Amino acid sequence: MKEKIIAQHEQQEIIQELLAAYQRQELSAGQILKILRKDIMEMSQTDYAKMIGISRRTLSDLEQDLGSPTFHVFNAAFQPFGLQAGLVRSFEG
Repeated sequence: MKEKIIAQHEQQEIIQELLAAYQRQELSAGQILKILRKDIMEMSQTDYAKMIGISRRTLSDLEQDLGSPTFHVFNAAFQPFGLQAGLVRSFEG
């Protein structure tokens, strides 16, 4: 299992850009997870799923925004990047 070596400040900049795109509804949580896994961690679904303690199928479903993951699973998937599920104000309507 290899990890891409990106400076911490660069990782944080990438994460901030992705979160801004999420807030603008340009990216989904699943799309962000896939980008983070592939571009920051440079890990396969199998290796990443094993690292965070979920099945590869569950990770695949998360990345495709399928199903209704529990908070535990969602948080486990994003924890390596310092992110977790939380309440966000909806600006619809």
